[in-house]
Amino acid sequence: MNPGGHSLILRGNAGTGKTTFALQIMEDLSDLERSYYVSTRVSDASLFIQFPWLEKRMSNRGMGMEDKDTEWPHRVGLNNLKGYEESSIGINSGEMSISIGRELKDIEALYDAVEANLPKRSLVVIDSIDAMAEKYEMSTTKLINTMQKDIVEQYGANALFVLENADSQLDYLGDGVVKLALNEYQRRRIREIEILKLRGCEIYQPKYLYTLKGGRIMSFGQNGLSTAITPKQWSPIKDVDGRVSSGIVDLDRLLGGGLERGSIILIELGEGISTSFTRILEASLVSNFISMGRGVLWVPIRKASAEAARAQIVNVIDNVDFDRLVRIPVSANQSGMYEAKHVMVVEGSDASADLSWKTIEYSLQEAETPILSLVGFDTMESIYGSDLMDQIMGHLALVKANRSIFVGITSPSARSTERLADLANLHIKIDRIGGTIIIYGEEPFTECNAITYDERERGACVTLTQIV
Repeated sequence: MNPGGHSLILRGNAGTGKTTFALQIMEDLSDLERSYYVSTRVSDASLFIQFPWLEKRMSNRGMGMEDKDTEWPHRVGLNNLKGYEESSIGINSGEMSISIGRELKDIEALYDAVEANLPKRSLVVIDSIDAMAEKYEMSTTKLINTMQKDIVEQYGANALFVLENADSQLDYLGDGVVKLALNEYQRRRIREIEILKLRGCEIYQPKYLYTLKGGRIMSFGQNGLSTAITPKQWSPIKDVDGRVSSGIVDLDRLLGGGLERGSIILIELGEGISTSFTRILEASLVSNFISMGRGVLWVPIRKASAEAARAQIVNVIDNVDFDRLVRIPVSANQSGMYEAKHVMVVEGSDASADLSWKTIEYSLQEAETPILSLVGFDTMESIYGSDLMDQIMGHLALVKANRSIFVGITSPSARSTERLADLANLHIKIDRIGGTIIIYGEEPFTECNAITYDERERGACVTLTQIV
């Protein structure tokens, strides 16, 4: 640990979660440092309801000088704030010296508490520093400077100064600066933590999305590669109230309980969505349908080959079941490359003929219903051209008539997105903000959810956390 302390300025407008952020830091560091918290705006009773563990720390904040044997000569800044002056007065021809200065009760209590804990390091949290400065009729700059010199540099304590606004004019005073912001994205609320300054440290990712769900701050970093579908056997998610699962528990929630039979679902991908996540999405849908004994017509996105698509699934689903229940269309000019049962040879010139429902039902005659028609539109448009939607209207009508399910996945370059959106019962968008993948509903309208990877008992190990 460095011999000196460090200071962090936390700023942001009202409602961004500054108090929650500050208190969670105290809680996270409780085993390492004695912490002292001063609240100038929110009552103690309100804070104790949300953070019960805080009461003990706040009750200790005034401890200090009465039990100390050692005087710590580092109150120069505090004495200047108090305006101490030495004056002499005469009493019965004698003289005595007294100190005249204003009382700074909360600030003095902090000094007492930090000194009492020396030589151990303390954490001081002032929420908010500008409100404290206003209370004692002094400038915020002067108050932060004083505590930086006395408490941080001289006593070696760590200090968190919470500012009530997002103004950057005081950033130079802290060793680090973090900004909390409440913004809007596609008419939805998002929250961002921005690391503006960390003296002596490199900032590899300056912005993080976060949520206040459950009354606590949870941040989301970069969505790295994940084995969201693990090498163990797939555990299916069964139907609920007649709705079919997507293979991702939280996605079912976003879809209103799952996929409705006879429905058309559009999943629209934004810019920069990684191949790793789109594979997880496809594999989850396919795996859960197979595990329930249902048939799948699958046109993989990003022009993935039939064998590459199969390789995504067979480590979690029995390969015999895959070959029996999945059909991947392959154009006739490539059919010589494949002799596998899961390959369905098509002409590749007319989608209405190639996706004939009678042909699909015959090919999947061993499968239970509903059948999933999972179509990557980038692949389909590369084969059938820009008038693809005109060619598959019959297929979509028969999906609905047979109470099966159509899921179309479109990329930013797809020309069919707008027309498919007009027909879709459900419209889901997947975008990327910074390093985090988010998902939200256009129909029905939902708030943004951040995607993370966590262990799940059933289905894919994917979690969607709403940003509130």
